[in-house]
Amino acid sequence: MTVAIILLCLGALTSLVFIASKVINYSAKTIVFKTVASLFFVALGIYCAVITPGSTPFKVLLILGLFFGMLGDLLLGFKYIVTKTKNIWILAGMFAFAFGHIFYVIALFVGYYVPENPWFIVLPFLTAVVISSLYMVVSRKVGINFGKLLPFGLFYLFCLTSMVSTSLYMNVLHGFSIVNLVMFFVGALNFIASDFMLTGAYFKEGKRSKAYMATYSVFYYVAQFVIAFSLMFLG
Repeated sequence: MTVAIILLCLGALTSLVFIASKVINYSAKTIVFKTVASLFFVALGIYCAVITPGSTPFKVLLILGLFFGMLGDLLLGFKYIVTKTKNIWILAGMFAFAFGHIFYVIALFVGYYVPENPWFIVLPFLTAVVISSLYMVVSRKVGINFGKLLPFGLFYLFCLTSMVSTSLYMNVLHGFSIVNLVMFFVGALNFIASDFMLTGAYFKEGKRSKAYMATYSVFYYVAQFVIAFSLMFLG
């Protein structure tokens, strides 16, 4: 546990350094800080997975989700540096994060689905469609425009909301009694809060405030570190 706490604290510190660099003056150094912060949540996940008992497939899938999150971080960071091709970097980052969410969803089903409950296969994806549809209606009303990236944005949105809804229904299935599963759901809620704010920063006209940028970044790192740390409570 001591090593996990150290990794958690170092990750939190590095995340704060990244966020400060991001809102003050985004540069190549900012990408370095971002990558290091992301490496810490991957390292935390790996360490927790190694020292705790539990399903190996679940652990591997969750770590793959963390890894693709780190990759998405790195790719999205370049949109601020190579501005002429920013849509390419956004698209690449979007796909990396989408794959991360897919691994999270598979991990949740592998680890916690009970075969006698077939509705718990269907309900998460139906809920994801509903949430995604509501978000698209609201986003248009507040001026968010995905432009040419709309098809990819819809794909990513479905992956994100599927991850959140799957974590919700797996908790419902088990009566919110499994610690690491509840922690994952908390992380998922932070993830969707971060991404909903992020779309406002990326796809809405005008410049967002520094506080706005810092807030969605905090939500994001809380999400990934909580998900990674949840592996400590397997078993």
